[in-house]
Amino acid sequence: MNEITRDYIQTYIQGLIKDEDEELEKFRENCIENHRPIIQKEVGQFIKVMLNIIKPKKILEVGTNVGFSSIFMCKALNKNVDILSIEINEDVCNEAIDNIKKFKCEKNIRIINDDAITALDYISEKFDIAFIDAAKSHYDEFLDKILKILNPNGIIICDNVLYKGLIANDELVTKRKRTIVRNMREFLEYVSTNERFETSIIPIGDGVALIKVK
Repeated sequence: MNEITRDYIQTYIQGLIKDEDEELEKFRENCIENHRPIIQKEVGQFIKVMLNIIKPKKILEVGTNVGFSSIFMCKALNKNVDILSIEINEDVCNEAIDNIKKFKCEKNIRIINDDAITALDYISEKFDIAFIDAAKSHYDEFLDKILKILNPNGIIICDNVLYKGLIANDELVTKRKRTIVRNMREFLEYVSTNERFETSIIPIGDGVALIKVK
């Protein structure tokens, strides 16, 4: 059983989602086959809907990986967007750059190869949406720095916030995972109770937090 939703519910929801174009669908399948972490289909559909409501001109992504999510967002907005993505791993970063070129999105997507904690201090441009999908222990640090470069009424979307269900159930937490779980719980408590934000925790994929800055 999926840790966040029952398998049959997840399968049903995914079955309602219209397939991405053939090239992007093959990219998704390749990522899954090679155990590359990417946004799940229902999370992608949620992001796509949000993008089409907000119609952002500039998106900041923390955690590029092989470039799937940035390419997905770029195509969801018909390439009418500027995306800046941060990736710490040089090899993965180079792989993402190749994938972005394959999808002809290099004019829309830029990648910084650096630790996000460092990069977020020297980025000066402003963004309409930030998408966080990186080291879970540092979501609070990412948030604090992103707030300085987010446009008024900006939106922050955080993936994997329920961390395989561990965040909601102490019985699932092993000693090795305690620090990550504690940090994520503190992050979710902060964004849910701070009057500066309107926050919704959505149990799709591995958990998504939608944060609206007032």
